[in-house]
Amino acid sequence: MAKNVLTTLAISFFLLCASTAQANFAAGLVVGDPIGFTGRMPLNDKNSIDGFVGASSGSYRGLQLHSTFLFDSIQSWEVATEGPMNLYTGVGARLIFVDDGKYDGDVAFGPRVPVGLTYLISDPAMEVFGELAVAMNVSPKVDADLDIGVGVRFRF
Repeated sequence: MAKNVLTTLAISFFLLCASTAQANFAAGLVVGDPIGFTGRMPLNDKNSIDGFVGASSGSYRGLQLHSTFLFDSIQSWEVATEGPMNLYTGVGARLIFVDDGKYDGDVAFGPRVPVGLTYLISDPAMEVFGELAVAMNVSPKVDADLDIGVGVRFRF
């Protein structure tokens, strides 16, 4: 059942992406924990919102959704071969629909704070990124978790 839900959410995510695409909207994949589909929509020159649909295999296993308000360029470095490399951070929320172990059927929920690097490539229009995020679960029990991943998004 979780695979059907994941497939439905992934298709919905990409349809939403296509319908709201604007300059520099980006969609792609993340590998690590969690693994799945990601999108980022700029709000202005300094901020964006990202979203994720995928599978968590950490302390809570199951379908994971998260969204984050990002501060895109805390620090920026020019790289000789391509575009800039940006340090970013943000604040958001994470949901995991647990389908394994002691908390099977519960929903893990809490705030999420990522820190990452994004490297912008102009041809093709894409971004490569790595992210480390601390999540504080408030349900089904209070504890902390760590998400780590690398990914690529193609900009439209």
